[in-house]
Amino acid sequence: MSLFERLDELAGRGEPAALLTIVRKDGSAPRDVGDKMIVTDDDEYGTIGGGTVEHLAAQDARSVLAGADDPGVRTYELERGGNTGMVCGGEMDVFIDRVRGQAQLYIAGGGHISVELAPLAERLGYAVTVVDDREAYADPAQFPDETDVIHGDYGDVLSDLQMGTETAVAVATRSGTFDQDAVAAALDGEAGYIGLVASETKATHVLDSLAESGYARRDLSRVRTPVGLDLGGSGPAAVALSILSEVTMDRHDATGERATRLNLVDLVVVRGGGDLGSGVVYRLQQAGFPVVVTEVEQPTVVRRAVAFGSALYRNEVTVEGVTGRSAADIDEALGLLADDVVPVLVDPEATVADELDAAVLVDAIMAKGTFDTGTRRGDADVVVGMGPGFEAGEDVDAVVETDRGHELGRVFYEGTASEYDGEPGERRGYTHERVLRAPTDGEWTPAVAIGDSVTAGDVVGTVGDRPVETEIDGLVRGLVHGGLGVSEGTKLGDVDPRGESVDPAKISDKALCLGGGVLEAVLRLR
Repeated sequence: MSLFERLDELAGRGEPAALLTIVRKDGSAPRDVGDKMIVTDDDEYGTIGGGTVEHLAAQDARSVLAGADDPGVRTYELERGGNTGMVCGGEMDVFIDRVRGQAQLYIAGGGHISVELAPLAERLGYAVTVVDDREAYADPAQFPDETDVIHGDYGDVLSDLQMGTETAVAVATRSGTFDQDAVAAALDGEAGYIGLVASETKATHVLDSLAESGYARRDLSRVRTPVGLDLGGSGPAAVALSILSEVTMDRHDATGERATRLNLVDLVVVRGGGDLGSGVVYRLQQAGFPVVVTEVEQPTVVRRAVAFGSALYRNEVTVEGVTGRSAADIDEALGLLADDVVPVLVDPEATVADELDAAVLVDAIMAKGTFDTGTRRGDADVVVGMGPGFEAGEDVDAVVETDRGHELGRVFYEGTASEYDGEPGERRGYTHERVLRAPTDGEWTPAVAIGDSVTAGDVVGTVGDRPVETEIDGLVRGLVHGGLGVSEGTKLGDVDPRGESVDPAKISDKALCLGGGVLEAVLRLR
């Protein structure tokens, strides 16, 4: 039997193999360019030279078969000090390619789903076998000519069939007992995919029974049930499509995600681009959600170095590797999303959430219950409020605690966060002392920059003609943008007494914690 005949035989049995071909030879080597061999998980056919070089090449081939390494050229040095230990005095390149076996689909049960699934799988190149213990259902006339139809006991027939990583078994019998026999045979045969068509109650009974009979829960976790991808639709044809979609996705180790450049199905709109809201944006964006930030025209963001709202002043801001950019309208925002950039829109009411049918709306305005932001449950599929002023289960779906302490970042699905007590977070014993506030109404003009070190009594800026002094030594961690008209008592910035040990360009621990809480709520409720 030639090597290619052997390869065809292996493929027909659904057994993957690696084909090794010498593609370059330099100097003395045991075989010539074009010589080949086949390597499977436990066998070898042909030779590319024997000895250490062949042993190493076979090891590399099995790594490719296992998916640990990619196919490609491997170089073997046949000289003293080379990577083989051989001293022939030459070198050769071997191309290692993975040859997939014939994709096989075994269907236990010849009913309505099987009648739809078999022809669909045949069209996609699967070799299909249908098994049923009822003669009327094991009727070849109900299936394509290429389909192998077997009348017999599910467990016995499936146990006699060749199985491997290229084999998928879909179980859709009329009884939990028969389902159990078919699933057991698929597990014993180490089929690459095992799917069970069953209700939750029936599936639990089947898997529990198999566990009681000695099958490990780790192995039972491989059984896909509910079976198939959630594609919607109903009826046997829709179920068949969902099953084959999942089988094909698993076979090709694919994600099943949309391949479109921009997917708005999971769009998140975050109201408020301050430092805490930006921690939420960062977490969500890093988790793969497309995020749009909405703000007022001149946001009073304090920690501007880590606030996406700053993009409305500088056009673009980068927060720990994530870029935010101002967008004039929704069309421009969509273009930025397609480029993996966070759009920042002037949209105080977050109307973009309705216009783009956002999946999630997060209110990160941080009003602290002092006024009604207008966010309501129903503004999106999932609505999350941050801090006091929201009641989970009433005006929003979830509330994230923003008060420092043991509850920080906790998500409430009923009830409210703790009330705002008016106390800034404590830093080395300082609370109000570290906050810079406007002494009067007027235009704010800063005299220092974020990241500067200051000493108690230093003038950090003016509001109108009134100086603003820092009460403590430390590092300027935040300042609102210069030129803003502010009211008396407005927070203008903050000084961190920890000094240069703090990096103002890094998202705070609090912001990241809140982002984690929002991400939990989104994943749970979406």
